[in-house]
Amino acid sequence: MDSQNAFLRNIRQSLGLSPDEERPKRLFPALFAKTDTTLILQGIKNRTAEQQDELVELLKTNARALSITTHIVRTYEEAAAVIIHLVRTKSPEFTPTKHIIHHDHPDLAALQLWKRFDREGEGVTVHTTFSPDRQLREKTIASFIGITAPDIGVADSATLVQFTATGCPRSTSLVPSIHIAFLKKENLVADLREAYALLRERARLDSYVFITGPSKTADIEAQMVHGAHGPREVHLLLFCLSVVAETPNEAPIPLVPLKEE
Repeated sequence: MDSQNAFLRNIRQSLGLSPDEERPKRLFPALFAKTDTTLILQGIKNRTAEQQDELVELLKTNARALSITTHIVRTYEEAAAVIIHLVRTKSPEFTPTKHIIHHDHPDLAALQLWKRFDREGEGVTVHTTFSPDRQLREKTIASFIGITAPDIGVADSATLVQFTATGCPRSTSLVPSIHIAFLKKENLVADLREAYALLRERARLDSYVFITGPSKTADIEAQMVHGAHGPREVHLLLFCLSVVAETPNEAPIPLVPLKEE
């Protein structure tokens, strides 16, 4: 505390003020005024389809620069096909077997991933983050792919905002080597200003994670390395009915039928 007070005294003195004179917040009403989010929220609600499409294009452009691979999907079948293609073509870093884990979320449950793998032939184990599961930590660590359903997407910075809730822990997007995010188009906003306006509406949130691309660091010899402190790959599945899906330079991903029980 003494060092903090000394630091503040130096600041005041540098500003030509009395070193021991504190300045209360009431003297700066404009600086500490609360933002009225009414107009911001109305703008989000009244956004036209054309404006939403523009946000999709902005998100795709910014995501590409941040090493986020964006997949435009128009049905749950297409979303499941992309995930299955990634599971089959990617290799685990630390285990010989393939485990994937996804949030206990209705959009992800609708994909019915547990029915789409031949458990005997492919050896892929699908876990769900059910909150009462006492082995959830071990299952998360064993999984090389984590699948989430972010609550907000920010087009201006290609940021995904993931709320922490029962059945939707932070670890799913942080521990596995590959993070796959399923985001609905209607949850896409223009910038962080709009995202924070929505967050204020959810004031009782325990915590949330801002995800802007895969984990990256350039601490060693200024060489960019992905995956040092989290996922090395991030794939965004944008559920978007009105935009034509584009997969340049990629072969079409075949749809995978459900396995019969």
